[in-house]
Amino acid sequence: MFLSLSLSTLMLAQLVGAVLPDGRMHGNMMPRPFLPKVPSDPSQHPVTSRNGTVLPPYNTTYEFDQLIDHNNPSLGTFKQRFWHTYEFYEPGGPIILMTPGEANAQGYFTYLTNSTINGQIAQQQNASVVILEHRFFGFSNPRPDLTVESLKLLTLQQAIDDLVYFAQNVNLPMPGGDNVGPDAAPWILTGGSYSGALTSWTMVNQTGVFWAGYASSAVVEAILDFWEYFEPVRLNMPQNCSADVQAVIAHIDEVFTGTNQTAIQAIKNNFGLGDMTHLDDVAGARKLAVND
Repeated sequence: MFLSLSLSTLMLAQLVGAVLPDGRMHGNMMPRPFLPKVPSDPSQHPVTSRNGTVLPPYNTTYEFDQLIDHNNPSLGTFKQRFWHTYEFYEPGGPIILMTPGEANAQGYFTYLTNSTINGQIAQQQNASVVILEHRFFGFSNPRPDLTVESLKLLTLQQAIDDLVYFAQNVNLPMPGGDNVGPDAAPWILTGGSYSGALTSWTMVNQTGVFWAGYASSAVVEAILDFWEYFEPVRLNMPQNCSADVQAVIAHIDEVFTGTNQTAIQAIKNNFGLGDMTHLDDVAGARKLAVND
């Protein structure tokens, strides 16, 4: 059932009424768990294969003709960006595929390197590595706009089918790259956070395509009010400290839900938020400080 749900809400949260730099509409919303970027190490250039061949830099951008709608191939294709290296590849080795998920994939080319789990697996297993940009993010856009009609193509099933279609049809920019599909080489799908969940869902939804999946911190269960996010902090901080924090929170809750305007204003002034009118904004501002 989850496959029929649209990802357009994720996109709209960034674009409609966003007032915070990271796309949230207010500080009461939990920060989105983007997959972190790995710093680029200039000493890793130039890139060379195991036989000494000088390869294109990691940040070389390629394009793949991806189907606009997997349910209606007659609509044609769009250009989906990807990054690739065969630094550690040897004939017969696997192909490692990852998408950063809900972000512009520019800058995620460092996930090709052995500074990440992708590159470490590649180095150990003689693999080639591919980073594929998610549809509707960065410059991989099936449609030229973000209308409701266009965003109907932003679904989990379309994203899953993108991974499968790419694996089955891409001609990788390396010797023999036109003959390393899932029927000729083992493909390993990896991801973290949302892309980790996408990895898990793909392995279940499209069995037999990928030889293995590696899902890190996969958010396979969507929880809107995830108050348990801070629970490990509360449980593992010094007990005298956690007791003080809980006492402060309980006091603010009691005052903010009461009618004593003098006490309410005193707390707002304490945090330098005396001019704020709405108490949910005051609480959100303090929560934002903790989150960030």
